[in-house]
Amino acid sequence: MSNLLKYDVIYILDPNSTTEEMTAVSSKIEQIVADAKGTVLKKDDWGKRRLAYLVQKHREGHYIFFHLSISPETVAEITRNLRLMEKVIKFSVVRDEISHLKAKVKPPRVKTSTPEGSHSHSRPTSHRPSSSPSSSPSPAPKAPETPAAPSAPANP
Repeated sequence: MSNLLKYDVIYILDPNSTTEEMTAVSSKIEQIVADAKGTVLKKDDWGKRRLAYLVQKHREGHYIFFHLSISPETVAEITRNLRLMEKVIKFSVVRDEISHLKAKVKPPRVKTSTPEGSHSHSRPTSHRPSSSPSSSPSPAPKAPETPAAPSAPANP
């Protein structure tokens, strides 16, 4: 199939389920993927962990993670099967949209020397007197205004 996409499937099993029941659920997922000509890119058993809230009266659950390359039609079949399995107390199927993107590396910033009067930085500097930190900054003294000389038109 040409339209294979990557998906992450995480499901939580009943903490009281046996090893045979856990392998039956994961083998069913692998069988569905194989029948649809997809691939299991990664399978991880995260083990028994405490849940954030009660799920079907369980405080703990056994987490299993799959990273799959499958067609969108196969997702519906996996979701349907996970709903029907009694030992699965919660599951999530999410399309992986960022694993194939390359990280954009920004070039390092080079600090250039600038004249003291030039303010090339975007961060304003405060002119506070060092004697009293709680006083408000005083405005900079203004230069005396001189009238500008009228400009004469240029004659060719």
